[in-house]
Amino acid sequence: MGPQVQEFDESALIQRAKTGDRVAQGQLYEHYVDAVYRYMLYRTGNHQTAEDLTAEVFSQMLTAIERYEDRGVPFGVWLFRIARARLVDHWRLNKRQQDQVINFSDDVEEFLIGTEAPDLRHEYADLIQALGYLTAAERELILLRFASGMNNQDIAMVVHSNPNAVKSMMYRALRKLRGILSNQEQFYNDVEDDDE
Repeated sequence: MGPQVQEFDESALIQRAKTGDRVAQGQLYEHYVDAVYRYMLYRTGNHQTAEDLTAEVFSQMLTAIERYEDRGVPFGVWLFRIARARLVDHWRLNKRQQDQVINFSDDVEEFLIGTEAPDLRHEYADLIQALGYLTAAERELILLRFASGMNNQDIAMVVHSNPNAVKSMMYRALRKLRGILSNQEQFYNDVEDDDE
């Protein structure tokens, strides 16, 4: 037999974490930290800010977890509501407009794009650039779905909407993103034709 895989029993971990069990709190952290960090990084475009905000999210999780009750709101959704609130606070304190196009530094782009698939690097870079042309609300839906792996129902709970509205907004945002990417591709093709 192969190695045993320990099943992730979130509700049991939450109950243990509520009593101050550091191991359970650590396991919840490990389960969600990458998704929260990616969300913050895509929204801010800055490693340090994303790390700081992610730390704030989990710090608040530790202080508020004893009050968490699953009343139809899964733990991950509750955590992303905290993340979203920390992001809004960050923008408010820094007087930064949400709709501003995010310019990623070279090291952030390197992190987001990675080096594993050099042949896809150009496409990833185009995608990151195209995300900057979406509104903050459109970007948030797409990032919650694809960077954080949430479904429409969970996204609806995070953004305080309903799943049908999220589905419709997601469709429009993806259609807009597809159009932006198509225009970028056409531009690159035109430039290549001019070079020949």
